[in-house]
Amino acid sequence: MIFSVARAQDNFFVANFGNNTIEEFNSAGTDLGAFATGLHGPAGLAFDSSGNLFVANYSNNSIAKYTPGGVGSIFINGGGLKKPVGLAFDASNNLYAANSGGVAITKYTPTGLDTGVFFNSGLSSPRGLAFDASGNLYVANAGNNTIEKIDPTRHGTVFASAGLNVPWGLAFDAAGNLYVANSGNNTIEKFSSTGTDLGTFASSGLDGPRGLAFDSSGNLYAVNYTNNTVEKFASGGVGMLFATNSLSGPTAIAAGPIPEPSTWMLVIGGAATLAGLRRRKQAAA
Repeated sequence: MIFSVARAQDNFFVANFGNNTIEEFNSAGTDLGAFATGLHGPAGLAFDSSGNLFVANYSNNSIAKYTPGGVGSIFINGGGLKKPVGLAFDASNNLYAANSGGVAITKYTPTGLDTGVFFNSGLSSPRGLAFDASGNLYVANAGNNTIEKIDPTRHGTVFASAGLNVPWGLAFDAAGNLYVANSGNNTIEKFSSTGTDLGTFASSGLDGPRGLAFDSSGNLYAVNYTNNTVEKFASGGVGMLFATNSLSGPTAIAAGPIPEPSTWMLVIGGAATLAGLRRRKQAAA
C-alpha cells in the first residue's frame, strides 16, 4: 500500500472494483497514486469523523479500515456481510452497510461490534446509502427502482420511485436535496428533501454511473463504471471530465481526508461544524 504525502482538502478516493485498489486524486484531478491495494472487489467507501477510510469488500464479505496515516486493517470479516456495497456513518460513528446479496442493512459500532440486521424490509438489491440532517437513512434499491427512507426508529417508507433506473450512488447537497446515480440509463436524478422529483440533474458524460460525492464548493462527482472515468458537475449540472488515470471499474468515490462537508455537516449539524471540518482538513494537509 502507498499513502500519498498530499493531504489537502477535497482529495478524492476512488474504489476500483476491477483491479482491487483505491486510487487518490487531488482537487485538480491529478492522480496521486494508489492509496490502497490488495482489496477484494471494493464497492463502497466512507470516512468516519476521525478521517479513517472504510472500504466495503464485495468479493470476500469484509470491511477494511485505513487510518489517516495509511495503516490498513480488517474492521469486519463476515459479521452479517453478504456482498456489501454502500457504506454510511451516522452521527455517533456507527457504520451501516448495504448488503446487496443478503438484502439487508447491517450496523456496526465504532469498535467493530456487529449489532445485527438494522433493516431488511422493502429492500431489493440495495446499493448506495446516505443520511440526512435528521438521521434518516436512505437506501438505493437497484432491484426495484426505489429509494427507501428509514427513520431513527427503523421505520421504512418509500421516499422516491419516479425517475429511477437501477439507482446506485446517493449524495445530499448542503440544501438537503438528494442526488441519485441511475446506472441503468446514465443520468443523475435530483429530489427535494420531501421526495419531490426535481428532474434530471445531469445526463452528459455519464456511462454506468455508480458512486457520487460532493466537494466543499458544491460540485458533484460521479464515477463511471463502464468507461473508467470520473465526471465533475457544477451546481447547474454542467459536466466536465475530472479524472481518467488508473481507473478500472470504479464503483465508489469519497472526498477526504474527512467526510465531505456537503454530507457530513447534514448529519452532525450546521455551519459551525462545516467550518470546523474545513479547519481540520487544512491542518491535515
